[in-house]
Amino acid sequence: MTSVYGLAAILSEALLLLASGITFRSGTGVFYAICLILSLLCPALVAGLGFGRHSGRAPVSSEAWRFGGWFAALQGALTGLLVLFIAQDFLAEEPDGAVILAVIVVVYTLAALLISRYAFPFGARQAVRARGRR
Repeated sequence: MTSVYGLAAILSEALLLLASGITFRSGTGVFYAICLILSLLCPALVAGLGFGRHSGRAPVSSEAWRFGGWFAALQGALTGLLVLFIAQDFLAEEPDGAVILAVIVVVYTLAALLISRYAFPFGARQAVRARGRR
């Protein structure tokens, strides 16, 4: 499931970068907020679809939390690295820059946990339903 999640995350990020390049000068932050949510939602749904097709069932609550935690850890680590690389000037100029960036990464990781925890079982249930219709 981790490889499926990773590939789906890469694909969704590439599509979102393409879309943001098209609408870069829109002047609205809503588009970027939607992009952040989609970048968390799509990989979890795809991984859930893979889980449902492979196992033929939806995950129980403990499995959903475990996979959601794993996906959130991946997203948090990648976001932390990205923020560390792109915010070097901010860290050098702002005395509390590390704390501010750490709070951003923690909030993003918590959002990733909640979104992944609920999107993963939803994708698995959809795969089980589609499998049952055949």
